[in-house]
Amino acid sequence: MASTETILRETLALYKKMGIRAVTMDMVAEKLGMSKRTLYEQFPNKNDLINACLQLDMNEMKENAIKELGNSKNILEKIVSFMFFHINIIKQYSPNFLYDLNKYYLELSCEKTADFYLTMTNKIVGLIETGKKEQLFRNDINSEIAAKLVLEQFKYIHNETLFPAEKYSHTKIFEHIAITFIRGIATLKGYELIEEYYTKYKNSEQFNDN
Repeated sequence: MASTETILRETLALYKKMGIRAVTMDMVAEKLGMSKRTLYEQFPNKNDLINACLQLDMNEMKENAIKELGNSKNILEKIVSFMFFHINIIKQYSPNFLYDLNKYYLELSCEKTADFYLTMTNKIVGLIETGKKEQLFRNDINSEIAAKLVLEQFKYIHNETLFPAEKYSHTKIFEHIAITFIRGIATLKGYELIEEYYTKYKNSEQFNDN
């Protein structure tokens, strides 16, 4: 019998590829080579399965974000590399998944992202404060306000009224928000380094601008 983690990972992969509503419990059971009855013994209904999948996804996003933020040699490379790291994560999600999440499971999504946003707020505040000490970010910036503002802007990525999917890609919106934000709080010295790292990562083999 498939382990709980295997069920969640395989189901999450289906959700990301096809959207949440398109994936039935029958499809999950067939994908895992198990009976639907056995699947229901572990997850009594589809909402329980969705809830567990989203929790796994958020936990891994938070862990990977923290790990990525610790990899680069200085504060600005750290921020720019994280921006492109997150862009590549967004590419893993189909528009259908993001649409379903925001239209039909918004309350559940908000519940799961609350801890993630708190973690990221604290991380961004710390990055801005470090950047100030290194004279890369302006001292007149309120770090907490700036961090909360940029995270709120990221929520607009999924706003179909502002950014209809057929016209704007989520990755391109994210990139514009992120690069505009860090350019806006940078000193002249910081701005020059941002452009250097931005060009480096934009042209890297790891980043496919599609």
